[in-house]
Amino acid sequence: MRVLIADDHVLLLDALTACLETDPAIEVSSAESLDQAINKIEAGEVFDLHILDYNMPGMNGLSGVTRMLRASGERPTALMSGTLERHVIDRALEMGAVGFIPKTMSTASMINAVHFMSRNEKYVPY
Repeated sequence: MRVLIADDHVLLLDALTACLETDPAIEVSSAESLDQAINKIEAGEVFDLHILDYNMPGMNGLSGVTRMLRASGERPTALMSGTLERHVIDRALEMGAVGFIPKTMSTASMINAVHFMSRNEKYVPY
């Protein structure tokens, strides 16, 4: 399974990549902005799941979810944040996001969530 993680904090990208790749079924690619993530898709890369940091450059709130869904042909896309209000998460789900990953999640839980959301199943831990 190919996962694209987009977050503007390189240390977090490295940590998330290392955590997810403890599962041999997961291959991670990373981007430091929404535009960089979309450029990968426009260059022909295909991912089973996109995970977008809600507060990174280019997101402009939830419009980033719409941009990613359009660019990827509606491939599964999830939001990630350290803090996010429930009404924002609910709105993202209504717009087509498959879920929300809190940055406080354990590695094992995140791996399970990634597998779940890559199958286009909804995931919100609370």
